[in-house]
Amino acid sequence: MRFTPHGTEVFHRLDTFCIPDSGLVPPYALFQVEPRGGELRLHHYDYRARPSLLQAPATFRRLTSLPEECGILGLGARTEPRQIYQLIVRAFDRHYASFDARQMDWAAHKARFAERANALETDEQLFDLLSEMVKPLRDGHVNVTWSGRTFSAASPKLRARLRDAWATSGTTLTEGAFVSTWQRTVQESVYPLLDPGTRRSGANGALEWGTIADTIGYVRINRFSGFTAANAERPVQFDSLDAALSRLKRDLAASAMFIVDVALNGGGSDPAAQLVASHFADVRRPLLRYEVDRAAPNTIYVEPVGRGERRPVLLLTSEVTASAAEIFVLMMRAFPHVTHIGERTRGDLSSMLPKPFPNAFRVTLPYQRVFDDVGTSFEAVGIPPERSIVLFPEGDLTGGFAAALARLTRAGPR
Repeated sequence: MRFTPHGTEVFHRLDTFCIPDSGLVPPYALFQVEPRGGELRLHHYDYRARPSLLQAPATFRRLTSLPEECGILGLGARTEPRQIYQLIVRAFDRHYASFDARQMDWAAHKARFAERANALETDEQLFDLLSEMVKPLRDGHVNVTWSGRTFSAASPKLRARLRDAWATSGTTLTEGAFVSTWQRTVQESVYPLLDPGTRRSGANGALEWGTIADTIGYVRINRFSGFTAANAERPVQFDSLDAALSRLKRDLAASAMFIVDVALNGGGSDPAAQLVASHFADVRRPLLRYEVDRAAPNTIYVEPVGRGERRPVLLLTSEVTASAAEIFVLMMRAFPHVTHIGERTRGDLSSMLPKPFPNAFRVTLPYQRVFDDVGTSFEAVGIPPERSIVLFPEGDLTGGFAAALARLTRAGPR
């Protein structure tokens, strides 16, 4: 990092390689600086949140000048594809935290690609080779981007079922539009279950709520991001989320129990998940732990809002539930009044580390190990519910969800 009168410049360095950041790391609210005895201690706030420390602090030593290599290779410079391949492989060597969880013998795996990597001649060949190489990880947080193309190593079973449904539907929609329409249809299928006149939304549609049978407060969290219509800075977005949560709690004050639905929530910001969890917390308690190589473990606590919440909560998940939504699930499961129901989550819990490379290649890779309040990791395997409920049955991908929710509300908190 270089601090100048015009702002902070960020560089990504790997051994002797160094490249300027290309906008992957937003400049605002990035670090809290704590100088001490020749070192600079940087507390990364997940850059999307108000001060809520979730990432491991890093200690930097001061240099008299920027390393020479950081000023040589600009983002517009051209590099041989085989050299970029070696850089990306070294980034995985150093930062990827989930080889064991995903049962990958990385040394043997990359050895199988070495000969083909040495023969690379074009960036397109490099993109294709990298995509093939990371695919077996089956990790939704591993992404390779180049020249408008993106490959994700995610391999969710439900998405495969939706792809088959799209292929046999005869629709003129693209696959992406078909899946978006399916998700919107499933979400809207819940509305008839809500008591008339009780449906509300807030935080730019990220939250929806209402009552069912007068006594059950239904809360759906559609995403943990995008809490304002405009692209506002994160503190403004979090103020919008906090205000919506306060309205929600007032509207549902008479409810005897809650259903908190993150079954179609694909993630967003971990600190946003922490903020929502604080509105359902009973007392201050440790919720989870982050571990990053070459840094001290970081235990996350939550402070309850007001006097705390103790009414029963049913937490509803599916395989779509991923990333920050899974962090939310880990947090909620630490509360004794919460029961986790539904289907197993995705298993993509670690935050993504974005890295730029020459020739406009971009890679994201998980760099954390995440553990729940009793020290269990669910990376790659997903978080199993305490009570299994099939939400998207074979033969009824669209209508099964509302039917399962209706049965659940009739059964109550048992």
